[in-house]
Amino acid sequence: MIKDTVSHCSETLSVREIAWLMRIIHIPCLSLTLLLALSPLVQAAQWSVEPRISARSGYNDNIRLTTADHDSVWEADVTPAVKFGVSTENQGLFGNADVSIRRFYGGSGANSSSLLDREDYHFKVNSFQRTERDNFGANIEITQDSTLDSELTQTGQVIGNRATRLSTILNPSWTRLIDEKTRLELEYRFNRVEYSDEVGQNNLVNYDYNTVSASLVRSFTERTQGTLSTSASRYKPETGLNSDTYALQVGLTRQHSETLSTSWLAGWRNTRSDTLVPTGVCFPDASTSFPKCPPGPPVNFPVQTGTNKDETSNTGATYAVSITKTLERGSLGASLSRIATPSGEGELLDTTRLALTGEHRFTELLRSNLMIEYYNRDTIVNASGTGNPDTNTRNYFRIRPSVTWQWQREWFLSGEYQYAENEQTNGDTATQNSVYLTLTYQPTKIFTSR
Repeated sequence: MIKDTVSHCSETLSVREIAWLMRIIHIPCLSLTLLLALSPLVQAAQWSVEPRISARSGYNDNIRLTTADHDSVWEADVTPAVKFGVSTENQGLFGNADVSIRRFYGGSGANSSSLLDREDYHFKVNSFQRTERDNFGANIEITQDSTLDSELTQTGQVIGNRATRLSTILNPSWTRLIDEKTRLELEYRFNRVEYSDEVGQNNLVNYDYNTVSASLVRSFTERTQGTLSTSASRYKPETGLNSDTYALQVGLTRQHSETLSTSWLAGWRNTRSDTLVPTGVCFPDASTSFPKCPPGPPVNFPVQTGTNKDETSNTGATYAVSITKTLERGSLGASLSRIATPSGEGELLDTTRLALTGEHRFTELLRSNLMIEYYNRDTIVNASGTGNPDTNTRNYFRIRPSVTWQWQREWFLSGEYQYAENEQTNGDTATQNSVYLTLTYQPTKIFTSR
């Protein structure tokens, strides 16, 4: 009977779906492995658990952010989630996990909302261990979501139709205290991204993105510290090319007062990429000229037999600037950054992001938030290993005000409106309006010690 059951499951699930399911199943195993690695921590520590569940419903007049004909959709979500942690003075492990069951209503045919239905999963755990001079850390993050959300969050890139994305991140780090005012920070980050082969999205490209960075941080005064940072990253999409980026940055962080702080980090990057150059032979009697065929007569036509790799180089600025101001009843923040980010369309992008944030507390139970974001995207490397920023610049803008009311001790009610604009590759601009209402139940955090 067990054999029949396994056989039936193998017939109904694709190989990719089985692989994704196994990763989700292994999430508790990853947590257990980290806990065992920190076994002294388990014996005498403080444990905490913070469960919550949210129900969200709303309306979106252009969820795919397209200029083509489209229908509006209604959405209903249920998201159970939990935060957890265990720690002592020098060791700790913290994490959170959630599952969002999302259903859409409205539309028909190619715009049918049922094509958007999905379940999103998110699991993240981070641990640390401190000694007198060293601090070791390790982060694991596994996310399954939709390209309608993930690409926007990272790059401002809009992929018109829904495709499932699975992202796995491993991120160990080490900080060494050299003296009372100087420390060395080393970090490695591995990110594997895979996309489902859904209808209309066979152009999406799986990729690996590896980054190694080292920073030297020096405290000049109690309120001021400087940073010298260098990094090397490799973008490796499944198109047969590699793209390596090297960066050097210097920065300064300043706590001007108890309520005002600024930070900036700026430098230069150099990106070296393989360019895929087609090779072939020429035959007579045609009118095309690729690969380079000698001019006629007789007229020649090409036959591609393979590709060669040539190296190209691209340079540009990289920076991250932020300012934070704490007010009597809220806070204000602004940040501006420009970094290289990978894309699911087989491109490495130069992404500039400007973000303005604000919070105001009317009472202890009622507060409002505002976020304004602007993205500008240039192509550093396209799917064939070349870039042309002059013709590939695109922009994305959104503004998102929200209000949250704690109407009971454990109950929260929030409303959110969002307006967004996305510039298409053909120069047209798509607009989006959406409004959502969310009810959250969050019991009191549970603590226990042993």
